[in-house]
Amino acid sequence: MAKKITENPGKYTGSGQGKESQINLEVEVDSDKIVNVKPLDKYTPDSLADNAFKKMAQKIVDQQSVDVDVVSGASETSHGIIEGVKEALNKAGVDFDALKENGGQTAGKKEETIDVDVAVVGAGGAGVAAALAARQHGASVALLEKTISPLGATTFAGGMFAGDSQQQKDQNAVVSKKWLYDEYMDASQGYMNSILVRRIIDESGKTVDWLNENGAIMKLVDAGTGGSYDHIGMPATLHGYQEGGTKAVTKLIEKFKSIGGKMYFGFAGKKLLQDSAGKVTGLIAEGDDKTLHVNAKKVVIATGGFGGSPEMRKKYLGDVSTQGQVLQNTGDGLNMAWDAGTAHHINGSTHYFWQTFSDKDIGEMAKLVGPNWMPVNALADFPNLRVNNRGQRYASETHALDFAVHGAELSEQPQQTEFVVFDQAMLDKIKEGGTVAIEDHYGKWKNRHQFYMEFNFPTDTDENIKHEHEKTDFTSLLNKLASTNVIFVADTIEELAEKMGVDKDNLAKSVAQYNNAKKKGEDDLFFSDTKRMIPVEQGPFYAVKFIARNLGTLGGATIDEKMHALAPNGEPVPNLYVAGADASGMYGKAYVDFEGGTLGFAYISGRLAGIDAAETAKAGK
Repeated sequence: MAKKITENPGKYTGSGQGKESQINLEVEVDSDKIVNVKPLDKYTPDSLADNAFKKMAQKIVDQQSVDVDVVSGASETSHGIIEGVKEALNKAGVDFDALKENGGQTAGKKEETIDVDVAVVGAGGAGVAAALAARQHGASVALLEKTISPLGATTFAGGMFAGDSQQQKDQNAVVSKKWLYDEYMDASQGYMNSILVRRIIDESGKTVDWLNENGAIMKLVDAGTGGSYDHIGMPATLHGYQEGGTKAVTKLIEKFKSIGGKMYFGFAGKKLLQDSAGKVTGLIAEGDDKTLHVNAKKVVIATGGFGGSPEMRKKYLGDVSTQGQVLQNTGDGLNMAWDAGTAHHINGSTHYFWQTFSDKDIGEMAKLVGPNWMPVNALADFPNLRVNNRGQRYASETHALDFAVHGAELSEQPQQTEFVVFDQAMLDKIKEGGTVAIEDHYGKWKNRHQFYMEFNFPTDTDENIKHEHEKTDFTSLLNKLASTNVIFVADTIEELAEKMGVDKDNLAKSVAQYNNAKKKGEDDLFFSDTKRMIPVEQGPFYAVKFIARNLGTLGGATIDEKMHALAPNGEPVPNLYVAGADASGMYGKAYVDFEGGTLGFAYISGRLAGIDAAETAKAGK
């Protein structure tokens, strides 16, 4: 008989902190059980937040417990829901010990066996491309993804590179393959598999055309349209999502399913199966309530690297490394590939790109102003003075809008932290004339509209031109956030340094050197373009703290130009492929400095792996 858990049955509200905002919910309790958990916020149907809430609510009710596993890919949302349910149960006076006893043991997992030609682990860009291409080439295919809906770097990217897509041909804008190759060589300083790089470049245009044919609509846009000032005038490589990454991946999955592909959300690959000769014969995947035994002639690993694993980042990248943007990318596929005999190949390559705030700092700001903290990001869009957490100016600020370069520079600073420092005069100019009074980023595209979606939000030059001419008062927002550990405001540079927690002398020297460089028209320290530098002279003075933005890791498993996983002796691990961010060979330590490089490699390598896997499986090779 169930124990009584409360003397106060009824409905109670609670809230918890999600990634960027509060999660509000209602819990209905009976005298001996949790009856229901429902959201009080509106979520877009079938969105990640909507699916995560439904999944967490079901777990809590089914298990009669708040000690449930979080939903993969939605850990902050999951923790916020748990926090909110606990608050509601506390209001109801629930006896948590009695609740735990009532919960009892969860039922054992079911098992299912499936047989396919090709199994693909990971449904990001590389995995979806591999699965769809393999199915289109006649193979039976199972695509497994640990999250409950499309998620990952592919879903928030802006688009992929190509050199000779049909659009580039039609617009007489074909990019020299030598230029693309030289960019890869410059970024890697030779630490790349040149045979692989050449094949990826050669297949880039075909892959964009193929994606467009299959529903992931991409359109060629000018370099620099996303705000990367230093890219203006470079060859146009970016084919930008026209409907956003999430919709593109969703449409590719729907296409895959419509032609007979088998999609399994909520299943994480755990172990590759091999015969006595070492040939890969399938894998084991785990879901919440079921274990899948997948028999497959070929397996493609495409799980997005290990940016979400603190243990692997520390082991392979060192003591200081900010977490990846995609927390569910925890190295599952790499560990599977390594355990099956694939050679380790980690050369420290991490996709640092621009800057961001820590989750803790976002939470602090969101508690004070809700989502209205987001405009603070705009204050990093200019070549303002930047100092590290020792108060030292550390690089040319006119690289700050070359996102890959600046991300790499920031990653090398203590605790991967910087402060953007500016004065009241800058804020007054923005208040009187908009950000264009500081620097014009989009005027080049007046009457020449450019559009694509990044982070599933529009990047629209017409709107951006309008926005940068809007008169904006940042002062009141910054003052509201001055109690956080993100925004610092002071009447003097000395007082500002004290609030920031940096060395006063170092900050004073940095400000003086930066201002003098501007006045002289020559920066003797980091050779910045002094015409673009913004003086720090008129108090109050402000600083905004940012950390390096790690989109994820790049590499880990050795492959060849056909995406075969290679053993340490250079021979293929039979029947195993690795694609996308799990695969090494495309990068040295730094991300390539043109637009769409990483997503390009994901889609291209996945498509090529899928084609080869299907053709060899059908041929019995």
